[in-house]
Amino acid sequence: MTYNVLIVTDSISEGKLLKQYLQSDMFNIPSFFDDANDALEEMKHSENKYDIICVNFNLPEANSFDIVKKVRSIYPNIITVIIAGNITKEIIRDLQGLRVNALILRPFSKAQVFDKFAEILGRKDLIRKVLVNVNTESIDLSSITIPPMPTVMMNVLSFDSEKMENGSFELEKIINPDKAITLDIIRIANSSFYGRSGSVKSLKDAITLLGLKTVKNLVILQSRKQLGKGVSGEIFKKHITEIPILTSLVALDLVEPLSLGKIRDGLFTFALFRKMGMLVMAENFPRRYLEVLKRLEFGLQTIYQLEKEEFNSDSIEVGLRVFKYWRLPKEFQDLMANQNFDESNIQNVSDYDRITMLAELISKKLLSLPVTQAELKMETLIFDFYKAPWIVRETFDKEYFDLIKEHPYFTGISG
Repeated sequence: MTYNVLIVTDSISEGKLLKQYLQSDMFNIPSFFDDANDALEEMKHSENKYDIICVNFNLPEANSFDIVKKVRSIYPNIITVIIAGNITKEIIRDLQGLRVNALILRPFSKAQVFDKFAEILGRKDLIRKVLVNVNTESIDLSSITIPPMPTVMMNVLSFDSEKMENGSFELEKIINPDKAITLDIIRIANSSFYGRSGSVKSLKDAITLLGLKTVKNLVILQSRKQLGKGVSGEIFKKHITEIPILTSLVALDLVEPLSLGKIRDGLFTFALFRKMGMLVMAENFPRRYLEVLKRLEFGLQTIYQLEKEEFNSDSIEVGLRVFKYWRLPKEFQDLMANQNFDESNIQNVSDYDRITMLAELISKKLLSLPVTQAELKMETLIFDFYKAPWIVRETFDKEYFDLIKEHPYFTGISG
């Protein structure tokens, strides 16, 4: 038996995601509507007899209770599902009075949707067949291929520029064997950003111009780009390369206005490494991870929710395994473990955790990527934690992004 489903929501992304979740031999979704009146006309005149209707509770210029009543006048026995965000006990009582069959709260996962439909249809035997394609095989963390850390990155990470014995000559010796990174650093030193177009001829000159800490950051950045060359395509580039780099730059720009100069050293590297688990998952499972990233762009679930749904694991667990394999210090592992902290833990995590999360949320918005309501709330809460004035909160706008796109760290990002 196939159930015809009508979806009514003003959110195109939500409609597409719900349709993608349900589309199968068991459910037929001819279309979805963003206007309640158009949906009612479809139900009146369509040759399709609808069995289920999913309605967004917060449709603009429409009362969900009235929609349910009108739908029931056309199909008295239709199964009615309401999709909502925050909802009060009073509204739940009203929905029960209308004999609404189910309530699905955002953000919802594919498994949650199917569980709800299994319950209201009383067809768990058939739903289970569909769920075979939902709860896909779990990944074996011990079998994941972890790339070795590039030698130059490993040596630069252990290079302490504060030690008296470590200077330009010692850093040059570490970098010089890697010709690709050496050329990249010279190219960046010659960029218009530093005002020395064509005058820097050697790695030594570049280190003298840029300084030890900047060159360290550049080595780590270029090594990180090399690690990401195993995956290709715009969506991978955006999530695996662009967001981490932009997050690192935004994090540095948050330090001064939030009076956090004490965490500046190491912040760039921490921010750049946070998503290493995503990179390794993408390289090990490119097809499946591509689907995860596509669903992420609907803006209804976080990356961690989607990864758990697809792999029964997430990029935090994978990232921790990578950091242990690379024998990175404990502070790296702590940053990886804490990157999905919730609002109840804002007081308990470190400044590095708070600032890198804030920088990532700002970066997603700068790249016009959707963010969940929970993420928007977290951005506000972190700004509030640091008592950031409005001028700081409004700094990271289109004009700021236009400037960042000219930064030598960000230009040539696919290279």
